[in-house]
Amino acid sequence: MDSQPTQFRRVTRTADTLTLTLALAAYVITAAPGLLPADGGEFQVVAAMLGVAHPPGYPLYTMVGHLFVRLVPLATPAYRLNLLSGLLAATTLLLIAQATRRWAVHLGARPATALLSGIAAALVLGTATTFWAQATTANIRMPTALFAALSLDALSRFVTATQEREADRALTWLGLWLGLGLGHHPSLAFVGLFFVLYVFLHDPHLLVQPRRWWRPLLAGLVGLLPFAYIPIRAARGALFAPAGRDTLTGLLHHVMAQGFSGDMFAFANPVDLPHRLALLPTLFPFQFNLTILAAALLGLVGLARRDWRLALLLGGSLTLHTFVAITYRAPQTVEYLLPAYLPLAVAAALLPAVLPPRRAVTALVGALIVVAGLVNGYSHAPSFVVLADEHAARQTAQPLLESAPAGALVLADWRWFTPLRYLQEVEGLRPDVEVRYVYNVPGEEYHDTWLRRVRES
Repeated sequence: MDSQPTQFRRVTRTADTLTLTLALAAYVITAAPGLLPADGGEFQVVAAMLGVAHPPGYPLYTMVGHLFVRLVPLATPAYRLNLLSGLLAATTLLLIAQATRRWAVHLGARPATALLSGIAAALVLGTATTFWAQATTANIRMPTALFAALSLDALSRFVTATQEREADRALTWLGLWLGLGLGHHPSLAFVGLFFVLYVFLHDPHLLVQPRRWWRPLLAGLVGLLPFAYIPIRAARGALFAPAGRDTLTGLLHHVMAQGFSGDMFAFANPVDLPHRLALLPTLFPFQFNLTILAAALLGLVGLARRDWRLALLLGGSLTLHTFVAITYRAPQTVEYLLPAYLPLAVAAALLPAVLPPRRAVTALVGALIVVAGLVNGYSHAPSFVVLADEHAARQTAQPLLESAPAGALVLADWRWFTPLRYLQEVEGLRPDVEVRYVYNVPGEEYHDTWLRRVRES
C-alpha cells in the first residue's frame, strides 16, 4: 500500500478540520449580537415566526432558519440566525478549499502545493470584506454562496472522477445543488451557465448520452419543492404574506419577483453602463488587497495555458456575474457580487499549481498568497470586532415601542419597520401598538408619500 496518498489524506483532513474550526470561531466571535435593521430584521422575524419573506420568498432559508432557531438554545432568536450565517460561511470555505485542492492535483501539482492552494482559497475568500460581513448577520447571500461552493465542489469531483459511475454521482449532486440554489436565489443562474458549460466541455460525449442526464435533472427539480411552503403558509395567514400568495398566479408573481423585473439589467445601456464599469476599480479592492487581485489575474492567465476549460469556468462565471451585479438597480452591489468572489478566490489560489513545477517557486508563491490572505483578514478584523458590539437596532426600536402611547400608530420605513415587528412578534413587546410600513409609491416622491401617510393617519 502506498503510504504517500494515505499520509496526504490524513494531512488534508487535519487542514479541513482546522479550516472549519478557525473560520467558525472567527465568525462567531464577530457575529452581530442580535437584532438587525432592514432585510436582516425581516429574515430574523420571518424565520422565527415562519412568515413569508419578500420576493422571491426564500422558503428554504426560512425553514432551515426556523429549525436552527428552535434547536440552538443561545440568547435571542435574532442572534441565533446570525450564527447560522457563520456556520454556512465556514462550510462554504471548507468546500472551496477542497475543490481548489482537487483542481490543483488535477493540474499536476504536488500534494504540498495542492494543500497550500486549498488553504489559500479559504483564506482569500473568508477574509473578503463582504463575505465576512455576510457571515456575521442574518441574510440570504450566504446560502447563495454555499450553493455556489457546493456546485464547484461537485464540478471538481466530476473532473477528477476515475470511473463513469463516480462522475455521474458528481453530476447528480451538481444538479441537486444547482436546483436548490436557483430555488433559493435565481441569480445563481448566471454562474450556473458556466458550471453546465464546463461539464459538457470536459466530457463532450455527454451530449449524446441522454441516459446520464435524467438523474441530475430529477435532482434539480427538488429545488422547486420548497416553494410549496409559500402558498401553504400564506393560506394560514403567515406574517408578511401578501394577499393571494396561496393561488398559482400569486405564487408565480412572488417567486419570479415580478415586482422587481425592471431592476434586472437596468443599467445595461450606453448611458449608464460606463458609470457602472467605473465602479470596478473600487469594488474588488474593497474586498481583496492588490496581491490577491494580482494572483487571481495571473492564475487565470496561467489556467488559460494549462487548462482553458477551467479558465473559462472561473473567468466566465466571474465576469458574467459581475456584469449582472453592476447593472442591477439596487444599492447592495457588493452583496450581489458575492458569488463572483468564489471563482476569484479559486483562481488566485491555483496560481502555484499553474507555475513551472519548481518546488521553491511554487512554495514561495503559495506562501505569499496565504500571507496576503492573512493580511487581508488582519486589515478587516478591527471593523468586525467593533460591529460585534453594535446594538443600534434594538437601542432605537425597543425604547420607541416601550414609550409609545397605548394603541399608538407608528409609521416606519423598511429599515425600522422590520426590527419593530420582530420585537412585537417574537418578543411580544407592545402588541397594542400598530406599526405600519411606509413604502415608496411609484411616481411619487418619498417625502410626499410620508406627508400623505401622516395626514391620512
